Amino acid sequence: MHAKWKFLTFVALGFSLLSSPVSASTVDGISLIINKEPITLYDIHKYATRFNLSKKESLDILVRQKLEDSEIKKLGLSTDNFEVDQYIENLAISNNMSQYDFLNMLRSKNVDVNEYKEDLKSKLKRDKLYKKIISAKMQQLGDDELQTYYAQNQGEFSQASAFDVTIYTSAEQQTLQNIMQSPMSPQNGVELKEAKFEADKIDPKLAQLLNKTAENAFSNLVRSEQNFVMFFVKKKYDLKLVSFEEAKNYIYGKLAQSKEQKAIEEYFEKLKASANIQVVRAP
Repeated sequence: MHAKWKFLTFVALGFSLLSSPVSASTVDGISLIINKEPITLYDIHKYATRFNLSKKESLDILVRQKLEDSEIKKLGLSTDNFEVDQYIENLAISNNMSQYDFLNMLRSKNVDVNEYKEDLKSKLKRDKLYKKIISAKMQQLGDDELQTYYAQNQGEFSQASAFDVTIYTSAEQQTLQNIMQSPMSPQNGVELKEAKFEADKIDPKLAQLLNKTAENAFSNLVRSEQNFVMFFVKKKYDLKLVSFEEAKNYIYGKLAQSKEQKAIEEYFEKLKASANIQVVRAP
């Protein structure tokens, strides 16, 4: 992940709530009780406002958090201030800043640093929970599974020396998605540019994206500082197939990540299914 995007992701954890009037009934009302733990209408309103989500999305996340908190408590997982400070130190270094400058930058953006640290403490405890779930659920990937993926996805391991592309840039993500679905339909607010990229002279992540994209196809969307970008790959030059041994670590990482996410989702789906949930009032 680009350092600037990583930075923005974690800064978002600490943004203060937008001021918005809330009625007494909203503050006091309980929306849902899960395993005797209430989620109030105000909790939902607060989360939705803070992260610009719908009330339904916010309720789903808060239910998940209640389940996570319950498991963290049951397993006795904790995080101390040293771990939080170390995490912030590493985050600051990844953004070419000192921890002092990083925290001052947060303050300059009206981020409550104490609240930010509490959010990070919760995140680190959840990370520990996920690791425990994964270690209990995951099995070692064998060479047979890696070989099968390699054989079935040869295009993913073909590397080109250069690419002819059309670059689509727009401030609106939906605009580019519309073009992807219907290339001939007219779209306003899109900048087009023709380019030829040499693989050894561009960012390795961009080369990987273009290599994964078939000829005469659109790439996935990429977020730049202010816009969204996608590439239409017109031609690839001098294609060479990466050997299985060279691709093995990449395949292992990709399949492991997918399996880890699946293991976590299945774990919490089972917890949710067995939870005592009482809906009092829809948000």
